[in-house]
Amino acid sequence: MFKSAGVRSIRRAFFGLSLVCLAVILGACAHPPTTDSGEPKSWVVENVASKSTAELYADLIAPAVFERSSSKVIDGYTVESGKLRMPDKSEGSLVTVRTANGSLVSLVNKPGKSGLFLVNKQGLSTFSPEPKFDPAVEDGIPSPDEKVATALVNSASEDPKIVDVLLGYSRAAVNRVGGDVMAHALSQIESVNLALRISEVSNVSLRLVGIQVVEQNYPTTTGTLGQLRTIFSAGMAEYVPDIIYGFFDSTPEDTATGWGNIGGRAGIGLARSINTYRHEVGHNAGSIHCNSNGGAKYHYGYNNGKTSTILCGESTGYYSTPALNDEFGLPRGDAVTADTARIWRENAERLSSYAPSRPTAPGNFAKVGSTASTITFSWNASPEAVRYEIYSVNVALDPLPKKIGDSTALTFTATNISGEALYFVKAVSSIGLVSVPSNSVVARP
Repeated sequence: MFKSAGVRSIRRAFFGLSLVCLAVILGACAHPPTTDSGEPKSWVVENVASKSTAELYADLIAPAVFERSSSKVIDGYTVESGKLRMPDKSEGSLVTVRTANGSLVSLVNKPGKSGLFLVNKQGLSTFSPEPKFDPAVEDGIPSPDEKVATALVNSASEDPKIVDVLLGYSRAAVNRVGGDVMAHALSQIESVNLALRISEVSNVSLRLVGIQVVEQNYPTTTGTLGQLRTIFSAGMAEYVPDIIYGFFDSTPEDTATGWGNIGGRAGIGLARSINTYRHEVGHNAGSIHCNSNGGAKYHYGYNNGKTSTILCGESTGYYSTPALNDEFGLPRGDAVTADTARIWRENAERLSSYAPSRPTAPGNFAKVGSTASTITFSWNASPEAVRYEIYSVNVALDPLPKKIGDSTALTFTATNISGEALYFVKAVSSIGLVSVPSNSVVARP
């Protein structure tokens, strides 16, 4: 459930993220909006909880076949993804997130038909077509505070990196995506991880670590992009993500369907679009739109005349890569000018290192003295700590740890102690990050 600050708790165990906007890696580019390709359509499914997920989406994907490549359960949500294969061998993609009560969030990318498919627990089903956009329309802004260093690797042999993601929503955006913000968030994270998998990028994946909902809706503009970490400051402090993205509902002030910092860590987009998130995260990785000016750098998306990739036409769910061919035998990228898969590999280290490190736990926590009603403890310093928090656990009274004091020194004396309890200490950094507990000690006066 949502905390009073509007931040939803997410366990850390989630596993798996234009013509050139600027002639530099550092910047932001737009994913421009136009009108919807069609109006949302609704219908009712009887006894929805008894239906399989495949039964719910069967009519939407026909005559495609779903080639499932991932299936996992996260906090009661069944998350599945894979390719859609048409009879002519053309490809699309499908991401589904199903709850135990039968509701469903699905991102359908069938050749010629893409959109957000929602089914609530009463069986009300809605398909909202993906908004159309003109890839020739774009804007860019510099992001001088973002780090842009890359690791010059072009292989999957590096240790896999996990990019921790905070997804923020306005209340209007939550309503737009059907109300189950967790299901929508999981679907968006999986859409990027699916794109990485099929593009043969194996050294990086995205992990959802937090969700925050704010009551105010914001326009999709560069101004909102610049304020994003302030808008979702509670989530930034709580979850300490590597990258952040904000979903908002449409407003008359929107200047694009989405904005993303090129070589940065932030992006925003309209909640009604299923594909803008994977597009803007591609910008965060360092890639840009189609190579229409003859540039000789490999950070572009790709259109081979038959099929196109994310960031350049979006007809498929691939990031550009010369290592793979499409159903026509044509490459999905170019080694010199269009290899977003390589951009992802080379920027895995950067994308996964925005979150500041938590301090190390204090060592050698021990009882060093006592009186009839006090106990004194000491411990070794944590290099990143500016203060320490001391906790006790009296299992007979309350199994949850209770903070009993703070110290800027390496000792602490607990007072008014009458019985036996378990004690430990945590280190706190200058920006408020807290370490895991030290070793524990059972002690009495």
